[in-house]
Amino acid sequence: MLLDMLGRLDPYLVSAVLLAVLALDGSLLIGTVLPGDAAILVAGTTLTGVAEIAVAAVAGVIGCYLGATGGWLIGRRYGSRVRHSRAGRRIGEHRWNRAERLATGVSGGPALATASFLPVVNSLTPILAGTFGMPYIRFIRWTLAGSVTWVTAYLVLGSVAGGFARQNQHLVVPVAGCLAVLAAALVVIVRRARAGRAAGVSEPGRSPAPETVSPPLR
Repeated sequence: MLLDMLGRLDPYLVSAVLLAVLALDGSLLIGTVLPGDAAILVAGTTLTGVAEIAVAAVAGVIGCYLGATGGWLIGRRYGSRVRHSRAGRRIGEHRWNRAERLATGVSGGPALATASFLPVVNSLTPILAGTFGMPYIRFIRWTLAGSVTWVTAYLVLGSVAGGFARQNQHLVVPVAGCLAVLAAALVVIVRRARAGRAAGVSEPGRSPAPETVSPPLR
């Protein structure tokens, strides 16, 4: 079984690969193709003890530091050219706008910390922070605060899920099916909620229907 194979991997090798993936996640936009969440969860399934999780967490945070620093420097050097490049346009303007709100919003640092938990957006935030001139010390302090929580929580979750799956292999398929159904339902609910909010916002600005004038009585 795949989980058994993953469980036999060297935890130091897993940690090194995780470091590299997360370093590329924030600097070269690899996270727009391979979300860091998935990489951390898969790495977690290979870990079986507190010591292994701790080593992987340290490696993951170092990777986040390198990726965030690289992304900030790219944004500082090239500005909005990355955003308007061919690769940037493929990412989607709505994702850039969401990351921009986190990088420049009034909530500032705490928003940067929570950005780690937003797939794709967390890869764009470092570049935008550099583009808009956010001080590096302030940026990296809040980014690392979020990264420590993000990496540790997902590694623990992956480790627990991997251990459960290895001990209860007969339940893997039913549980995966239920999770897939729940995820699909959640996506539908979120999309409908967004559509409802968009309709509510556009309602006040909608021009009133022209009044019907009755012909004069003769």
